[in-house]
Amino acid sequence: MACLATGAMILLSFMSAVGVCFGAVYKVGDSKGWTNETNVDYKVWSSNSTFFVGDTFFFQYDYKSNDVMEVSREDFESCNVRSPLNLYSSGRDSITMWKPGHYYYVCSFPGHCQAGQKVDIRVLIQPLNPTPSPSPSPLNPPTSSPSPSPSSTLPSTPSYQTTHPPSPSPSTSIPATPEVQPPHFSMPGADQAPAPSKNTAPTSFLPSKGLLSLHLMMAVGFLAYY
Repeated sequence: MACLATGAMILLSFMSAVGVCFGAVYKVGDSKGWTNETNVDYKVWSSNSTFFVGDTFFFQYDYKSNDVMEVSREDFESCNVRSPLNLYSSGRDSITMWKPGHYYYVCSFPGHCQAGQKVDIRVLIQPLNPTPSPSPSPLNPPTSSPSPSPSSTLPSTPSYQTTHPPSPSPSTSIPATPEVQPPHFSMPGADQAPAPSKNTAPTSFLPSKGLLSLHLMMAVGFLAYY
């Protein structure tokens, strides 16, 4: 990542240097060139353009009657030509600006600066990343419908109830087996036998013993049957 960042910085610096080296070229005075004619206003010419570091200014003139002298701001305002910073006299001079700031040029021939043959060139730093203009926002932005919540889309899971047969209660009592009663046999005339009287003779006791024996035999026979 560090190598990529370093490479990007080197590439950006190289592109900036290329942009500076190949800046715009301006002809001072346009078609009129550098002259002492009164119909040329160099102040208006310089204010109509924005100049950056790397731009080149081309002075074209008649070298026999004109020249290009760079002076300070004070000498520019007073048209003092006795303290030049630079002097050009070829008639076709190209000056490239390598630093931002104000550059002042006059013609040193007598009376030319007073006639208006002077120019103030302001040079700015070339912006590396010009700020793009913001795009207009839409007048009626589309409204997005709210997305359904996950709880509303999932169907509810039906509940199943398992029915179990009721278990018998521990307290349920088992029906008791009915007790089998032995059949009762009655002999004819036995129930109608009159009870012996207190005054009955001992001889009347024999029939009662016979009846008791009969009942006992019937009971034994019933038990033997079951």
